[in-house]
Amino acid sequence: MSKRRYRKISVCIWNDAKFMALSNDAKLIVFFMLTHPDLTQLGALRANVPGLACELGMELEAFTKGFQEVLTQGIITHDGKLLIWFPNFLRYNLPESPNVVKSWHYGFRELPESALRTDILVGVKFLVDGLSQGFREAFSKTFAEELAHAFPNQRTESREQRTGEDKCVDDSPDVTSGLAESAGVIETAKTVGEDSQEEPAIPNCPYEKIKEAYNRICTRLPQCRDMTTQRKARVRAVWKSGNGKQFLEWWEGYFRLVCRSTFLAGDNDRGWTASFDWILKTANMVKIEEGTYLPKKGKTASLRGGASVSQRNNDVFESLMQE
Repeated sequence: MSKRRYRKISVCIWNDAKFMALSNDAKLIVFFMLTHPDLTQLGALRANVPGLACELGMELEAFTKGFQEVLTQGIITHDGKLLIWFPNFLRYNLPESPNVVKSWHYGFRELPESALRTDILVGVKFLVDGLSQGFREAFSKTFAEELAHAFPNQRTESREQRTGEDKCVDDSPDVTSGLAESAGVIETAKTVGEDSQEEPAIPNCPYEKIKEAYNRICTRLPQCRDMTTQRKARVRAVWKSGNGKQFLEWWEGYFRLVCRSTFLAGDNDRGWTASFDWILKTANMVKIEEGTYLPKKGKTASLRGGASVSQRNNDVFESLMQE
């Protein structure tokens, strides 16, 4: 008799603004993929859209529309071919022992090679870096070969470069306070004087791409013209906080969440509009992610029906599917 497998789905999902913004079909698709027999322990699923639609018994057009909603909300990432990933899956399915970490390796090897596969490895590494030593050692030994390919230059980075980058962050006021995730993952940012081999390898922060994503998505907010030193420090602080934030997809999803708020776009008593700097302040980010500034239920339907938002979501989805 095969061993029974269980996965944890937090009841707080019904308080999640992104999930509650989905249609009923999209919600069903989320639960279908989260409970799919082929979903790995890392929250990754090898599948394609037509195949999943067939399994669920849903018309391809309806499934594609619902899948688009899930994708554009940032609940999943997709390589446009055969790989789907829930970036926050492990936050609610943390390993119970180092042996569980070792068991992840088989499922990871079965995933198709792609840039997303590498992103999954990087995301899992940052989460494990926040756990105790036994978990970290189990991960580094079990995934030694894969980590060597993902971080070929991890030990060749110069101490001078790291010192300069950390100094840039330190010169900016209040850039790291309050960035610990609510899921309890320990912050793993290192100080300048620590050994380079213990410093987590964080991918280079694509400042310009983040700025371009903001300008492209948040069209109702003031444009970000220049990525100043202070802005780079703020962006890098968020980027280093982990839990998916070191991926451009997370930033695009966050900006889409900002875009859904009519209040932040000037629909308020003061006529005030949020700016790039404002939405990256720690306290404001927490409120935005909790859905504080989203329209009330009475206004949600009209926002969903907006042509500009629907068209933008459709363009994003089609571009990913054509890759």
